[in-house]
Amino acid sequence: MIYDKAKFFGILFGVVISIFLVGAQLGLLNGLLENSIGITKGNTEYLFVVNKKSTSATSLINIDKRVGNELQSIEGVEKVYPVIITMGTAKFKSGANGMLSIVGVQYPDFVGSPKDYLPNTNLNDLQNEGAVIVDNADLENMENVKVGDYFTINDQRVYVSGISVNNAGMGQANTITTIDRARKLSGFSPNQVSAYMVKTNSTDPIINKQIADRITKTIPTVKGATGADYMEESLEYVKKASGIMISFMVLVGFALFTGLIIVGLTMYSSVNDRIKDYGTVKAIGGSNGFIIKLILLQSVLYAIIAFIIAMALLLGINVMMTAANQGLIFTPNLILFLVSTTLIICLIGSYFSLRKILKLEPVQIFRM
Repeated sequence: MIYDKAKFFGILFGVVISIFLVGAQLGLLNGLLENSIGITKGNTEYLFVVNKKSTSATSLINIDKRVGNELQSIEGVEKVYPVIITMGTAKFKSGANGMLSIVGVQYPDFVGSPKDYLPNTNLNDLQNEGAVIVDNADLENMENVKVGDYFTINDQRVYVSGISVNNAGMGQANTITTIDRARKLSGFSPNQVSAYMVKTNSTDPIINKQIADRITKTIPTVKGATGADYMEESLEYVKKASGIMISFMVLVGFALFTGLIIVGLTMYSSVNDRIKDYGTVKAIGGSNGFIIKLILLQSVLYAIIAFIIAMALLLGINVMMTAANQGLIFTPNLILFLVSTTLIICLIGSYFSLRKILKLEPVQIFRM
């Protein structure tokens, strides 16, 4: 492997760049998709009741407020929490405008609000006049507002009472406030809500699914789903409707193809330069099985080294992107995929060189 340093580093470069690009694209995709699940993020312990025509957690169609009373009468339902999600236009000190999503949650439980906040953020402060919570990832686009700073939403004065973490919106900033204030800021109808989040009297997922199905059958204008199911439904809709998956998969495919070409050609060139050495091994009794093990062992070593380097680069860039409030998300499944992909690239890359060696007859080395 280290006999020809130029080709050794060439192969590593091809694999590392390929895996780095794949990991960066898929990590970024995971981050974008997480921002598309709306209020289902961190709230999977609740059932979600939405309009039958709603397509995802970020595209909710309003439902009649009276549905809340009907839900209370359904067997298995313990408590019902209304949530309002609407849009507004923010105006900051410089005069710049920006779109934002307004999420209204009900005091005192604040069900539907984020789970994580920066220190000194108190949800109870939302009772104060004009109080809203903004997300840490949106601060840069909101002129770096701080706790206590004022700005306007739909020409109405509000102030930042706290800052959430990991609750960025998809394409616009997210703000959290009370239901009454959300109605006031946006002119949202007092007779409607965006969704209901339902707490059941059971923690069994099977029973909760049965209660959700019961809600769907009992109230014809809405559909019920467990938090996990509705989150998955929202993700699938975004993947299909936005075209985001196709765009990222094209880039991933291109990165993989490029890596395969670079590794395959470099490995083939390396073997071709040392074909006499392999022929000599076969001439002194080395079997094809021995040659195969030798080439595959090199491929595995290349994969291990390249994966370590690629992951180090990915983690490094993730630190920088997180500091800029746009981190990559590496799930266990993604890391397993990257490990497998690294190994596959190296093994496929060695295929063509392996074919050349296996076809080589020992007597041929005396004619070279």
